[in-house]
Amino acid sequence: MSEVIGGIIKGSEINTIEMYETIRITMLELLKGYPAHIYWGIFEGRFKKGIGEEVVRVLEKHKLIEAQNIKINNELKKAYRLTPKGIDVAISLAQLKYAEKMSILTKIILVFTITNLIFIFEQVLITLFS
Repeated sequence: MSEVIGGIIKGSEINTIEMYETIRITMLELLKGYPAHIYWGIFEGRFKKGIGEEVVRVLEKHKLIEAQNIKINNELKKAYRLTPKGIDVAISLAQLKYAEKMSILTKIILVFTITNLIFIFEQVLITLFS
């Protein structure tokens, strides 16, 4: 069994994990060039040493990305491309971010609507009893 690099997090503290946003942005960037482009160094550049390799290992294990070795300037580099399952996850992550923004807007609209209904009800009562 491999060592847990990221750490063990209590469920109620999940919002303290910054890795989610980095993975979400990275997956969306991988989606931008699909299927024509493969990217190298994208995970290693965004995570601390060791964590990037662990993220790649987990994403490969769950078949969200596929990795291959490519030669750049006579050096062997690991390059990545999304799999069809990875595309689905990237799209879902984008929709989740949109849903979070829309949730805030929905709450604002709801408060505005309730406030207006109170004012309308008040006006109706004043009109009926004056």
